[in-house]
Amino acid sequence: MVKLLSRISLSSGGIIIEESTSPQTLSFFLSKGITLKESLIENTSSNKISLGLAAVECGADVLEVCKLLNWRDFEIFSSKILKFHDYCVYVNYRIKNPTRQIDILGVRSKTAMIVDCKHWKYTSFSALQGIVKKQKERSILLCDKKLPSGIKRMYPIIVTFLPCEFQYIDDIPIVPIQNFNSFLLDFDDYNLGFFYAQPDNSSSRNSHHHSLS
Repeated sequence: MVKLLSRISLSSGGIIIEESTSPQTLSFFLSKGITLKESLIENTSSNKISLGLAAVECGADVLEVCKLLNWRDFEIFSSKILKFHDYCVYVNYRIKNPTRQIDILGVRSKTAMIVDCKHWKYTSFSALQGIVKKQKERSILLCDKKLPSGIKRMYPIIVTFLPCEFQYIDDIPIVPIQNFNSFLLDFDDYNLGFFYAQPDNSSSRNSHHHSLS
């Protein structure tokens, strides 16, 4: 699986699946979200992320897989999931004075998702705390800037390549990429305890905290 990911990453358009490939293998690819165009696995961010996750599930070395996936692949795939849920997406959204960059800003109706994409292997709780703190600060800084009209709440979120033992840190959700779709699908039902920033320069969290299953 890692070799396949490496071959696709090095190719310009993708790789051709051999005719001798078994139906079980093809079914496995499809079950992992890997899309085939006729007999071609295209070199797309979606396919590479899906292959990477499948490789890890099959016991591949996580660090080796992460080296084959760049941050751009991860951001594109995350942004496509947001677009699928009807969010208007801004990638590498820049804030000035002070200069900050938001990996992905997703806007739908009165809600904005401020997404920080992390595709590293593992990290400590203290390092995660620092990441969360910076993401919180970005969301508050963004409140002072010109925003797409109508936004009432901005939710900072961390999206990771691998599952994390922490679902929340300081009321900021930590969401593995494989769960990002279901997270967005159920967001309106589970956001009660999430921290959010508001354009009137205030920030808040709701009074109750629900765990995602």
